[in-house]
Amino acid sequence: MNQKNNENAAIDSGLAELLGAFIGDGWIEQSRKAFYITGHLLEDKEYYDSFLGPLFSKYFHEVKLKEFPYWHVYGIACYKKNIIQKCINYGFQTGPKALTAKIPQIFFDHSNPEISKAILRGIFDTDGCFGCGKSRAKTSVEWKRTYHYIPEITITSCSKALLIQVFTLLERLGIHAKIRSKNIEGFRNNRNVNNSYALGVRRIDDVQRWFEIIGSNNPRHQTRYLVWKKYGFLPPRTNITQRKAMLSEELDPYSFYITK
Repeated sequence: MNQKNNENAAIDSGLAELLGAFIGDGWIEQSRKAFYITGHLLEDKEYYDSFLGPLFSKYFHEVKLKEFPYWHVYGIACYKKNIIQKCINYGFQTGPKALTAKIPQIFFDHSNPEISKAILRGIFDTDGCFGCGKSRAKTSVEWKRTYHYIPEITITSCSKALLIQVFTLLERLGIHAKIRSKNIEGFRNNRNVNNSYALGVRRIDDVQRWFEIIGSNNPRHQTRYLVWKKYGFLPPRTNITQRKAMLSEELDPYSFYITK
């Protein structure tokens, strides 16, 4: 973004969160003719319908959320050149960004901590995960060997520079994190085969601090965290409908561990 655009950019937390979501799961075609932010067809649909779609409509242009059958995803698409250029002026990257994704410097250096929180929330809600694992230590306590009770927040990216930025913002907020190489042989998806890295927040106090001061606007993450808070564990491979049923006590989470 040039100096003129820097001066004219009215940065606030809503725009910052939208930018974070784009960094996590968005792209602008190299031709600059199309803009997308997309997520899981079922797990993320409520997030896009109730939050991210209206947020994009507020700051840029009214959009109707849609399914993309070819990609098996759901989300935002914009084909208006003037709107796409406006996004670019704010620092939204164009073209392939798997290896080069980053937080624009004007957002990264912003003095308002709410801007940092919003960017982190947007990245987490689109490209992060809250999950629970079993104990890795040898133990005779049966429930520790059975239930998935150790919480972790994870953000995975092929861009190590992005995760270093996320690490730095978390450090400023007093949240401890670690970055590790996720797969030294390469991370494979539909478009890329590249090394990938994972940023993890594993200390319980830090996980709770994340949800207290950064939070999440994605029901996928909210329900996973709330199930853990309510029961002390989170069964693996659940869907959002099942987790909502657990929270309303219409579904017993212990039933996921009962073997027939």
